[in-house]
Amino acid sequence: MFQEMTLLQPLLRTIKAPSFLLIGFLFATACASAPARPPVQIGTGSPRAEPITEPTEQPEEGVDVTDLGEPEDLTQVRGDGGLTPAFMEGREIKRAAVLLPFSHPNAQVRAEAESMLAGIELALFQYAGDSFLIIPKDTAGKTSVTEARIDEAIREKANVVLGPLFGANVKAIRERAQEKQIPVIAFSTDRTAAGGGAYLASISPEEEVRRMVEYAAAQGIRSFVFLGPQTAYGRQIETALRTESFNVGGTVLTSAFYMPETGATEAARSVSGILKSEIATRPRDKVAVMIPERGVKLLSIAPLLPYNGVDMTHVTLMGTSLWGDESVWREPTLDGAVYPAPDPENLTTFREAYRRIYGKAPTDLAAVAYDAAAVAVRLAAEDNLKYNGVTDPDGFFGVDGLFRFRIDGTSQRGLAVMQIRPTGAELIEKGASQFGPGAS
Repeated sequence: MFQEMTLLQPLLRTIKAPSFLLIGFLFATACASAPARPPVQIGTGSPRAEPITEPTEQPEEGVDVTDLGEPEDLTQVRGDGGLTPAFMEGREIKRAAVLLPFSHPNAQVRAEAESMLAGIELALFQYAGDSFLIIPKDTAGKTSVTEARIDEAIREKANVVLGPLFGANVKAIRERAQEKQIPVIAFSTDRTAAGGGAYLASISPEEEVRRMVEYAAAQGIRSFVFLGPQTAYGRQIETALRTESFNVGGTVLTSAFYMPETGATEAARSVSGILKSEIATRPRDKVAVMIPERGVKLLSIAPLLPYNGVDMTHVTLMGTSLWGDESVWREPTLDGAVYPAPDPENLTTFREAYRRIYGKAPTDLAAVAYDAAAVAVRLAAEDNLKYNGVTDPDGFFGVDGLFRFRIDGTSQRGLAVMQIRPTGAELIEKGASQFGPGAS
């Protein structure tokens, strides 16, 4: 069984964690002042991954990520009583505790956590001065461990928490952090984890659906159909579709769910009947069909509509960021379909910089973590690393585009719209460059 690992502070771990090797260099060479808004200008350009859910599988045989060697103790508590490396002694420093599942039993989650930490390091290298400290802490993806880590972060005088990744872990620490007036910028897509001083930096499924519905409404579409899996993610998308269609004065004609293991044949046949009836009744209007699937499943489901007699010239297919996958773009049924994404123009530089430094492509959450760290650095430079700073109504412009945190802890995004063509996905509507007036 895995033992629980604690990454107590930067500069300490150098075995099997290559991203930590750069941390001392980052502190020593980062520029002396944080940038003015926009704080971030770079990103990944990679297809967005399916939302991570906490796996239930057992640890892999023969893998022991806890064996990181004995750290050299280069830190101690000084000055303001917080954790302070010896080389930072005498400075008025700001501290960010980074709570991520570095020793999670699932290899994909561990890799995601490592890439996110690398994104945070890169943001420090590019934007932080010499008085900003990150303190990585392993949560193992467990609630009990995460609770212990927030207690450590409080003792070490953390000014902000970046993480955790899972919603249950965010819920476990937000009250404790709020008691100490420490903002939590977390990476879960679970909206129920937001609030109480916790702000979700990830691009939520609800924001993706909102962008798609608003785009469709701008094209004169007011009728929507849902065809998706009977999963937590599928239900989340369907609920958002109903909410957002109502907000634009539209309606969801029908929702058809299917069990992932049995296929969508019957659900697609049911939806097709509704679509044919609606098209016959309103031949001048289009209907938008939301299919929150990816890869092979998407390729098998989308063609079922024309197979069942639906005239696709009256249909606009819509997806989520799962459609940002070039393996599906040559399916004829998807020609003209649309999906939301961060503006790709904002992502190219980050991807190149990350690959140059780390020798591999970043994950999507690495870009999210980069933006969160850049926000923390900028607010720290303004001595505004607190709740009313995080919820700046003007928002921030990062690698994933424009975003701001609402008072309820969720984030609003200025996403772009991509359209699938046989030659690839094309940007047809850029993301917003600024938010309109009014509260976030």
